[in-house]
Amino acid sequence: MESHSYSYEDDISEEQDLTFKSFERTLEENDINLTPRLMNTMGLKAKSGKYTNLAYLLSDQSEIVVKVAEYDSEMNFKIKKSFKGSLVNVLKNVEEQVERLNDLRVVIDGSSFKRIETKSYPGASIREMVLNAICHANYFIRSNIKIEFFPDKAKITSPGGIFNASMDDIMNGVQTYRNPRLVHVFDKLGMIENFGTGIPRTMESYKNYGVKPEFKATENFFFVTLPNVNYLKNDSITDPITDPITDPITDPISDLGLEIMKALKLNPGINTIKLSEIIQTNLPSVSRNMIKNELKRNLTVYVEHRGSNRNGGYYLKSKDDK
Repeated sequence: MESHSYSYEDDISEEQDLTFKSFERTLEENDINLTPRLMNTMGLKAKSGKYTNLAYLLSDQSEIVVKVAEYDSEMNFKIKKSFKGSLVNVLKNVEEQVERLNDLRVVIDGSSFKRIETKSYPGASIREMVLNAICHANYFIRSNIKIEFFPDKAKITSPGGIFNASMDDIMNGVQTYRNPRLVHVFDKLGMIENFGTGIPRTMESYKNYGVKPEFKATENFFFVTLPNVNYLKNDSITDPITDPITDPITDPISDLGLEIMKALKLNPGINTIKLSEIIQTNLPSVSRNMIKNELKRNLTVYVEHRGSNRNGGYYLKSKDDK
């Protein structure tokens, strides 16, 4: 059982031959110099002059590993990466990798023709939970932090159960710090926003969705599961107005294409002359030839011409026609 009187980050590091090139670069980016006095103030050195475990965690020699993986539906690896070294550098690299894996789903509302962008892991949820794992991990336990992306969820596993609190406490935003000096360093470098509110902020990110994050703790590990809201998202849009197109549009459509479709929704049957007059109010640089080209090359799935070339016009296709 973990002793709450023991502080891993204040203990003397077994490794004393440490360098801080990565950490120093980050400090310099924030106009901070790693002076001997700052080392003592931050807790990188003990009164004896020896490096602490906090110094080890921030050093280039740190062997702490954060693993990031993405799996397909058959549990085959799509991406498999490991990050180690100074935790400051690790956090930056992991956040960048995780953000790349946080897919953006773009749908065009078939009713309003507006783009609806939805991250798989909404708001600050995935970043908050990555930060939470790195800040609160029990580095005395010889285990890795794992961040795994499945088609329907992301799972974050970190060594160390809940520190000096209950699950109800942390769900309500109670702040307890297993590694307060490490938290202070991240805060000083501007890498933490509103620290101590990670779980409440994550729950808030999911308030408009039917799926919710799950948190589980054992004596030695903490598990977070974040649902992928795009995987579970209902693919139908409820529209009180009956339109030719009511389903969301997932094809890539240009801004010009959207303007054409909006114009045809309000003015069905118009020709390209009238289309250009309407569209040029919002897109003055658009020519009639550009509109013709867009209609022929990119909008044939959604738009059709009816009637003769002289007297006919363009209409949005009905669902059955697509």
